[in-house]
Amino acid sequence: MKKVITFGSFDLFHDGHYRLLKRAKALGDYLIVGVTTEKYDEYRGKLNVVDSLMERIENVKRTGFVDEIIIEDHEGQKVEEIQKHGVDIFTVGSDWKGKFDYLKQYCDVIYLERTKGISSTMKRQKYYNIVRLGVIGSGRIANRFAPEVKFVSGTNLEGVYNPNIDSARKFAQLFELKFFTDKLECFFEKIDAVYIASPHNTHYEYIKQALQNG
Repeated sequence: MKKVITFGSFDLFHDGHYRLLKRAKALGDYLIVGVTTEKYDEYRGKLNVVDSLMERIENVKRTGFVDEIIIEDHEGQKVEEIQKHGVDIFTVGSDWKGKFDYLKQYCDVIYLERTKGISSTMKRQKYYNIVRLGVIGSGRIANRFAPEVKFVSGTNLEGVYNPNIDSARKFAQLFELKFFTDKLECFFEKIDAVYIASPHNTHYEYIKQALQNG
């Protein structure tokens, strides 16, 4: 029997969650799903979870794809569960690509393509004010920033600006951003806050223009 495991909050359950679980089940014979507790989400910096733990468990169960549900409540539990259950495949959405490569020493790791155009962040905007972030620059620092910003509650990285449009395009495709541009005015119109990851000698001018654009 080939065992597959995945983890998540599964808050504000949507079609993207449903499709991910369906594809996860198709990878093997037995699907285990770890659902995070509110306390562990808070520890991870995810402060705006809407649904209760029991509601999220019921939504996962209702799909009919899951053979076993476990509760994730502490760091390091993924390795523990993989070893305990003799898991063959760990899977998660492609927006976490590379983040769980360390698990490859215990089982196969597969990143499933996420469903474009829908996310818990979008649904959460009905309840909370989500800050639309943009990043200026698409080099080494920006490439470190993009994966980490997913851990910041109440924010969503929307787009990137770079005067080199090809670099901006590649960055947006890599991190599945909504937009990329080489027009600074267009960039500022689509965001609420900016992270400046350009060379140091450009910081002053970008900071000044960001402030002038609110």
